[in-house]
Amino acid sequence: MISIDRALLRQLLFIERPWEVREYRLDLRQRRCDVWVSQAPVDRGWFGRGRKGVAPTDTVVWQHLALGAVRFHLHVALPVGFETRGLNWMGEPGMPFSRALAARVFALFNEGLSVQSVCSLLDLSLQDVWRYRYALDTGRTGAGQPTAPAERAVAPAAVPAPAVADDSAVPDVTDPIWLRLLDGDMSLDIKVLSLKLMLTRLRSQLDLIHDDEVRMLKLKELHRYFVKNERVLNHELAQLRLDGAA
Repeated sequence: MISIDRALLRQLLFIERPWEVREYRLDLRQRRCDVWVSQAPVDRGWFGRGRKGVAPTDTVVWQHLALGAVRFHLHVALPVGFETRGLNWMGEPGMPFSRALAARVFALFNEGLSVQSVCSLLDLSLQDVWRYRYALDTGRTGAGQPTAPAERAVAPAAVPAPAVADDSAVPDVTDPIWLRLLDGDMSLDIKVLSLKLMLTRLRSQLDLIHDDEVRMLKLKELHRYFVKNERVLNHELAQLRLDGAA
């Protein structure tokens, strides 16, 4: 079995003190490393006598950023009432990913990748990615953007947005008309059934979502649909142009 210095492993995973790596289990055949993390014990009394650790109430598991081809799963012993917010190697309660990994998944969704594509690119399970996507769509979690030092991790290459021709009739994604359309402030006579279904779904999701970045994700999803299907949306686009010029 390959031996790894636990202090080095803690630094590679951006785990800050007083948290320590207590144990790890590396399976190279499965390309998986399970790491058990807990807070360091606190000295009590003279010369460290009566050392007593912080009693955890539960062990929570989050998948964290991979190192090379090895996927890391952190088993974290959380003390009573501990607030995980602000720690990028931890995640939101009930979520499968750490905040650092969730930010990568969100970035790929923001570029228009499907759930299956995200799974393939980041080597994640379909069940976990669907679970995270459902939480986004129902307003149970936000974008999960990391703060330093997790930003030092290399992000996946950006996926180019659908090309918009110079003579395209689709308004720019920054045009406020898209938000008006999503919010229901603008009525649109829709002849394409798939657009009608999409708008119904996005509007119902927007009622539940309060995170600004997730709301922007939905706006981009609608804009991307118009860009990809511009040729069959002449009737709808004509109304957008007329309303925008008013």
